[in-house]
Amino acid sequence: MTTMPYPPERVLEDAAVRRGLTPTWLHALLLPVWRVEIRATVTEGEDFDLIDRFLERGLAYGGLETVAELAEFFALEEPLVAQAVRFLTRTGHVEDLGGTLRLTPLGLRSVRDDRRYVVTREDRRKLYFDALTHAPLPRTHYDEKRVTYVAGDAPETGGYPRFTRVFPRTGFDHAALTRLATRTGREERERLNLPVALDQVESLGAEECVFLPVLVVRGVRGSGRPGLLVYSQIGAEPDDDLTAVVERAGHLLAAIETEEREAEHRDASRRAAEQWLERQGLGAHRPRRLPDGRHSVTLPASAFGGDGLPLTRVGSYVVRGGGFLHVWCADENLRKRALLARLELWLGPRKRVEVLDAEALVGQLARQLELDVPDLWQLRLGAERTGLRALADQLARLTS
Repeated sequence: MTTMPYPPERVLEDAAVRRGLTPTWLHALLLPVWRVEIRATVTEGEDFDLIDRFLERGLAYGGLETVAELAEFFALEEPLVAQAVRFLTRTGHVEDLGGTLRLTPLGLRSVRDDRRYVVTREDRRKLYFDALTHAPLPRTHYDEKRVTYVAGDAPETGGYPRFTRVFPRTGFDHAALTRLATRTGREERERLNLPVALDQVESLGAEECVFLPVLVVRGVRGSGRPGLLVYSQIGAEPDDDLTAVVERAGHLLAAIETEEREAEHRDASRRAAEQWLERQGLGAHRPRRLPDGRHSVTLPASAFGGDGLPLTRVGSYVVRGGGFLHVWCADENLRKRALLARLELWLGPRKRVEVLDAEALVGQLARQLELDVPDLWQLRLGAERTGLRALADQLARLTS
């Protein structure tokens, strides 16, 4: 079963460093989604052909009313204009009143929006609605190259983290189809993968419940308020639409909170952290519960590098089961080396890097590792001293 295209540790880092949310719990869920096949009269928008655009604008704003007037005004041959007018009449943009031409409401709307609207009758398509609030999903979730929906009968998988299937409480709400008509803003409709207009919408009865893998990070914001972020397959940054869905799904939040209380009662996060430390040969070190609720372990500098943990573990998280462990080192010099190691990991596969992007990443890494933000020149010197030749060369190009 396809799940997430990136490790869960990355979303924890993103939440903590870039979003101001100190993570305390991580939940891997399969959110229910209704895939609904509909039939409707659809109005789609497309770019104007050049002649059609000018002819319609001439009718709308130029006071032109006949084929002859249009041909004379735009210096075109009458047969060409007549052919174009016949096409515009067939597509419902122009009506011919005994030789006098008028734009229809569809034509006027097309001129106003500078988009040629085309009405298709008996159009069939599939739409996606989240099954918790029955809100339509955005266009990004129609991208089959990036998003994989899990079938309802797909087997459960192991691994970390284990995804829990969330089932809808009711069947598909057909009123959600009616509510699509209220989505009138052009940008909003494009964002939701909706045509300009949907009329006479009818479900064909092929409503299928599929599941969308997400990672839900719950935690505490700087103000002390609880918060959550939802990450989907689209990318390792919060999915605002699905975050809003989960925030509105009261029964799901109640189930999540119950699961957290049970896990806390079992002390599951601490046990999983201790097992991981034992497997790394670091069983002498014990995780501790921070005031914000996270489990963290502070390791000596000797635990990193060589045959030990990779430097990139410093300031990051280890996810095991439903819990995670924050890995730390008090040695500032080691954390500086960790910053260089992470920067090399990011810059390595990139042939071209913009200075602003590199500086933004350095700032993010410095905050994550609780360091003063160095400039690229300082980092170049540090890379040279520690033998990171390729990184030093890239930083030299950025600072030249």
